[in-house]
Order: sequence, then C-alpha cells, then structure tokens
Amino acid sequence: MTLARETYPEPRSRYQEDLRGCLKLAAAANVIDFFREPGSIKEDIRKTMNFALDDSERLEAKLKNAGKILYLADNAGELCFDLPLVNWMQQFAQVTYVVKPSPIQDDLTLEDVKRSGLQGKFGKVISTGIASPGVVFSLASLQFQQEFESADFIFAKGMGHYEALSELPPEGKFFYCLMAKCQPVANSLGVPINSYVAMLQ
Repeated sequence: MTLARETYPEPRSRYQEDLRGCLKLAAAANVIDFFREPGSIKEDIRKTMNFALDDSERLEAKLKNAGKILYLADNAGELCFDLPLVNWMQQFAQVTYVVKPSPIQDDLTLEDVKRSGLQGKFGKVISTGIASPGVVFSLASLQFQQEFESADFIFAKGMGHYEALSELPPEGKFFYCLMAKCQPVANSLGVPINSYVAMLQ
C-alpha cells in the first residue's frame, strides 16, 4: 500500500479524468503483485500503457445504463488507483466495492480499506466472505452472492477474477480489467503476455 501511495501521483497526472483515462490508471496498477520487486513495479506503473484489447467505449455505454455495479477489487496497492474510476462510475450508478475478508497473497482486504482512510470515498464496501484469489461461489458469503445476483454490471480486476468468471455464460455484463501476467491467461485472451486488457464479455 505504501509503495502504491508513493507511486500514484505521477501516473495520475498522466491520464485524463474521463472514463478511458480512469480505466487506464486502474489497469496500470495491476502490475502490482506479491512476488515482484518494488523497483520493477514502480518502473512498470510509470510507463505509458495501452490496451491490447480495448472495449472502453462499450464500457461507457454499459455503465450509463447500469443501476447497480459490483466492482471486484484485486491487489492491496491498487486501492488509490481504483478510486477515480469508482468515482466516475458513481455518477451513474450505485457502486459496491468488493474485497477479501482476510489476506490471500496480496489481495485487498476490508482491514486494508479501513486503514487507508479512503473507505468513505468508496461508498459501500463488502467482502466476498472467502480468502481466495478469485470467486468461489459455493464458499462465498450469502451477502456477496446476493449482491452478485442483483448487480446490473460486474467490473472485475485481475487475473484471479477473470479465471473464475470467464467460465460463466457471457451476458454483456462482465468487464475484465487486467494485465495478462501468465501465458495461459494471455493465450485465452489472444494477447501477448504482460498485455493490458479491458474486455467486455
């Protein structure tokens, strides 16, 4: 979290405040991972990034017609990078920000959100009820399951959520925002490894 706060101002100034700029900022922070050296993370976040798959224009139309959005967060350091995008979404819909109940790898937890001092800016914050990289519906909390079923739109950050949700029938309500950090995920998306993806399914 400290590394992200230190790095945030430079990329924030680089991206515009429209939806595509906020989406790029959120995606840029997906380079953060527990097994990477802090120096290489900072270097990659500072690079200008582009999407290998870019459905951002379709995303805008979807968001403006969604009454309730579920935003599935990923790594702890991405919190401040997610906030501009969450704020943009909140112009049009109720946004529920979803984190993990306890640590798993370096995923964002409820305690992380509370300690950040930013909880009030995210509006409604809940957990999946299970400490797993993706979503295991059979083990998730009843609250999460109900929120998932009632959401008009699901915005999912990171590979873990992509791997869990991409097996569901595509309904035009799932949007994946991630860096394809391994070859199997890159192959499934049809992009080079370490590419950024903003994809509607």
